Amino acid sequence: MSKQRRARIRGLIFLVIGVAVLAGVLIFLQLNENGQFQESRGTMSEGFGTLKTIDWNGQKYREKPAVTTMLIAGVDRDGTITETNTTSYRDGGQADFLLLMAIDHTDKKIYRFQIERDTMAEVDILGVFGNEVGTRILQICLAHSFGATPADNAKYTVRAVQNLLGGLEIDGYYMVDYTSVPVLNDALGGVTVHLDFDMTSVHPEWTLGSTVTLQGKEAEDFVRARMTVGAGTNEERMVRQNEFMTNAIKQMNSKLSENLSFGEELLTTLKDISVTNFTQKRLLEELNQAYNFEIQAVDHPAGEYTIGSDGFVEFHMEEDAAVEWVLNHLYTKVE
Repeated sequence: MSKQRRARIRGLIFLVIGVAVLAGVLIFLQLNENGQFQESRGTMSEGFGTLKTIDWNGQKYREKPAVTTMLIAGVDRDGTITETNTTSYRDGGQADFLLLMAIDHTDKKIYRFQIERDTMAEVDILGVFGNEVGTRILQICLAHSFGATPADNAKYTVRAVQNLLGGLEIDGYYMVDYTSVPVLNDALGGVTVHLDFDMTSVHPEWTLGSTVTLQGKEAEDFVRARMTVGAGTNEERMVRQNEFMTNAIKQMNSKLSENLSFGEELLTTLKDISVTNFTQKRLLEELNQAYNFEIQAVDHPAGEYTIGSDGFVEFHMEEDAAVEWVLNHLYTKVE
């Protein structure tokens, strides 16, 4: 195996695990040529035309010339999200994990913006016959439930995130089911995590402060359990998701050091449990350039938790927090 090919595979695996705590995002090579979004052609480092400029709070910003944005989602539903036997237009499952990844090819950095699943946002609503009947302010995770196919579910999820981000155009998406987590975990030989919460309600031996090597479905339980752990908030669950992600990165690097073909083997194992609108060619162009970029810490926007009139948790993101994140990371100030 050539040095360049080893670097590409290593970069592919490291980057994907680094951005997607739900693990199944490693199936970046699963293809979906009929995706709902128009794919850009060529590389991200050439042929851009006029760059957008924005005036915000008295400051002018210009968009960076070479940034690729990807929305990564983990879906809470039974079975894989590639199933197409949905008969309802409002039964696509909830996107419990949402993370926007931005690959900055100029500054050679990768930015990550995690969106709380209970964030209140403008969501498109479909009628019983599949027609769009307007929008409502709902928890953003519910956007994925609308549509008759996985591609439709992805479209409405992306649209809701774009609305939240002030109209930012998102280049692509990767949607995976929670069932992918045990597959990846076991391929890594079991991810070892530290328990910052008492999780004996999930597994009796998962006591506060203990260290556990997850096996099989235990990995899904660790990143998915919520209502019976701690205060039962998604905020606490996000802490566990990041714990899983961090340790999965370490174990992935160890596996690749021991076996250079491990990356290809893992991708083959996981390729059937994702939905994406990126082609293999576009994906490889992006990751082949970005494998050694500096991965920035995950950003979590400030906000407030409340209980809605329906009794469900709501997260109200601080006003303009999302737009300011976009301007600070995907744009540059114009002096």
